Amino acid sequence: MYRVERLTPARGVDYLRFFDHERGPAFADNPEWATCYCHYYQVPPALKWGDFDGAANRLAMTARIEAGEMEGYLAYADGQVVGWMNAQPYHKLQHACARMRIGQPALPVPAHDAAAIVCFVIAPAHRRQGVARTMLGFGLDDLRARGLALVDGFPWKSSPDSARPSDHYHGTLSMFAAAGFVPIEAHDTLTVVRKTLR
Repeated sequence: MYRVERLTPARGVDYLRFFDHERGPAFADNPEWATCYCHYYQVPPALKWGDFDGAANRLAMTARIEAGEMEGYLAYADGQVVGWMNAQPYHKLQHACARMRIGQPALPVPAHDAAAIVCFVIAPAHRRQGVARTMLGFGLDDLRARGLALVDGFPWKSSPDSARPSDHYHGTLSMFAAAGFVPIEAHDTLTVVRKTLR
């Protein structure tokens, strides 16, 4: 039902169309986040996030995508993007853990050999239909094929029954567990889970 593709410069238009806050479905029911464009985890915490508006975030992400510096996976249904998973090697997400207010988990390999999954965004009409699980499965296979050694996830400690998209945008602990991730750290707001790929 859903087709998943790696984000490439050629798919940048699809990505932007999904996130464009005036027309795209990404944050249709969460307007407070509509200016993000998934730029948040790329911004050093020394910079005030509130100073970045939608136009600035769109411009920054356009440049990252065009340069091949933004990685992740897009889910399609009927030719339209309905989901996004931000999964990148740690060296491309240097500020993500600081933005989550945790230290970076210890890595047994260089940062470019380990990946982090920091965001899932699913269009409201396609939630709870397996889009995130489909992207996760595809992403794990792709990261393994590319030779990465491990991947970490950061599910929030929120109720599985919550309908608030902000409670699940890191993915759920149960989804990661079903995919073979195991907890390696517990923090006040989230759990760090890890899956070894090789």
